[in-house]
Amino acid sequence: MEQTVETMTYATVLYALCLATTCYSAEIPSSLQKCNRKDGNFDKCLVSAIDDALSKSANPVKEIGLGTLEPLDVPSLVIGEGSGAVAFQQNYRDIKISGFSKVKCSKADMNFDTKVLTLDCETPLVRMDFHYEINGKLLVLPIKGDGPGFIEMDKLRLEISFALEEHDKKGKKHYKVASTKLVLTPQLMRFHLENLFDGDKALGDNINQVLNENWSEVFSDVKTSYEEAFGQIFGSILDNVLKKVSTRELFGDA
Repeated sequence: MEQTVETMTYATVLYALCLATTCYSAEIPSSLQKCNRKDGNFDKCLVSAIDDALSKSANPVKEIGLGTLEPLDVPSLVIGEGSGAVAFQQNYRDIKISGFSKVKCSKADMNFDTKVLTLDCETPLVRMDFHYEINGKLLVLPIKGDGPGFIEMDKLRLEISFALEEHDKKGKKHYKVASTKLVLTPQLMRFHLENLFDGDKALGDNINQVLNENWSEVFSDVKTSYEEAFGQIFGSILDNVLKKVSTRELFGDA
């Protein structure tokens, strides 16, 4: 079946990220690094500035629309069933995602002609804690449960590109995110789902073992859905900043 991201709507993500923010044109605070497009080391500066901002993401920067990212609260997420190993829909709610403050980027490129921002980054560990509800089949085994759980991704590489559009806002030029493309590549994944089969420990332990021993096959089957969901999250984070900060404030004069 086609993989889908059903309840991770743009509005839901924005609600989680922008709850306490207002819309106005803002300046980047002195606590964050700024880069000028005219500088010869602009790309290196951009890598450094992004790493610096993410390292401070446990605290919100409300003046530029950047909420707390460590952890990041997401109200709900649905990952549709795959076409192979994962014959069940993954329903998550009350999600807390941690690990973004440890992201380090090896590449950051802003193409002002095409208006595409490209990042190549990695983080040692991303962890999703949640309440889940699933019912279906894993490989050839039945899987059913409703309860708390977590998923961990080790050494997660994130290759992401944001296609931007320019527009005028109160006499200033701003970007907005038109689309996001994301590729996720974890080196290892761990699953832990509690209260499987109404708390049957033997059956639950067996399913968790199957998930962990076959993590690569499981992830590959629903990889696109995870990338779409995380892409919406990252796109919403960036878009909220772009609403507040003009292109001149972000990158200097053209």
